[in-house]
Amino acid sequence: MRQPILTVPATAQHLVAIRAHTRQVGELVGLDHMQQTRFSTAVSEIARNAVQHGRGGSLTFLVGESRSGSGNGQALVAQVADHGPGIADLDAAMNGGPAVNGRLPMGIVGSRRLVDHLSIETPSVGGTVVRLEMALPRSARRLSSADLAQLADRLSRGTQQSPIDVLEQQNRELLKTHQELRANQAELERADEFKNQFVTTLAHELRNPLNTLTMTLDFLRRMPAMTPEQLAHRVAVMTRQATQLTQLVDDLMDAAHVSQGKVELRLQRIDLNEVVAEALELSGGAVSAKEHQLTLHTLPRPLWVDGDPKRLKQVVCNLVQNSARYTAPHGAISVQLRQDGGWGFVDVEDNGVGIAADMLPHVFGLFVQAHGGAGGAEGGLGVGLSLVRRLVQDHGGTVVATSAGAGQGSRFTVALPLAGAPAGTLA
Repeated sequence: MRQPILTVPATAQHLVAIRAHTRQVGELVGLDHMQQTRFSTAVSEIARNAVQHGRGGSLTFLVGESRSGSGNGQALVAQVADHGPGIADLDAAMNGGPAVNGRLPMGIVGSRRLVDHLSIETPSVGGTVVRLEMALPRSARRLSSADLAQLADRLSRGTQQSPIDVLEQQNRELLKTHQELRANQAELERADEFKNQFVTTLAHELRNPLNTLTMTLDFLRRMPAMTPEQLAHRVAVMTRQATQLTQLVDDLMDAAHVSQGKVELRLQRIDLNEVVAEALELSGGAVSAKEHQLTLHTLPRPLWVDGDPKRLKQVVCNLVQNSARYTAPHGAISVQLRQDGGWGFVDVEDNGVGIAADMLPHVFGLFVQAHGGAGGAEGGLGVGLSLVRRLVQDHGGTVVATSAGAGQGSRFTVALPLAGAPAGTLA
């Protein structure tokens, strides 16, 4: 059931105010700024159609269950009813075709693209009823019948704005929307740059082991007779390169699955101290290859969390391997566990190349290589830290990165909510 909260005339005199009303209602029910802009634009266009082709009518706002079930499950609906002759061919109108009189029903197709759902009815008594629906975002609070009744009362007692006030408000909204679009454009350009960098890095990372495999196979073809020691050496080389390729593919598959929400966590009560210690054993190759000094500081008591051991080990491994990659040989990496209230923390700190201040906000983005080009450090694909963030968030935790700047090392802190000790376990 959908509950009405406001009805206003859809006449030529009210067209300017309709956009402001739609904005106000959208803000009060919880639509975000971009949704408010889209919805108010669509409703204004349909109201204009009602005035131009349907001799005006009324606009009613309602709140009820969303058709799509997305967001928080509720939707804001704008119902525009006019007094015109109706639309003979609804399919043509919905798809942008001309009406019976040859005139294009301007606004319908464009408005349909701006909202989550648009429907048109032509009642037998005449006229046209257009309903536009915008799902409330997941972050918006679900509104009860009592909430909607209070909202309706508030809107009915609202002060009437003058046309000048409405135009000034619209100008402010347009300026804010323009600023948001420019910020989004800059973010998209940055993401495109990261994507291009990722493609280049991936080609390089794939070419190196493939070249080695090709050269080794060619050597085996040209020298079929070789000693067991020579053969064992060549097999070891090919095994290392094949393992590297497999790891690259696994990282890419993990990134795709996690970003699409397809990773299913196998939660159990585990001690974070043990998980971190086992993760460091798995990361030993990356650390020893560059002869880093790795220190681990655990707590003398268990840090119980409800987590997936495999995925939490992957989180710690990725952070340690990231530090190893971006720290010069013979560097220092420290892993420390600590507790603060109901949270357990894992700090991974190094004295490597550091992270520039302008890159810190983007360090967990997919395909981002925040350390790239610093101090001659070897690059990665830019998927490891993105995986870390998503896996930590799936566990109800957070991860943050800090650095004093280039050449000053980095620190990554994972925070996870603690759980009670398992039954039968001494605290």
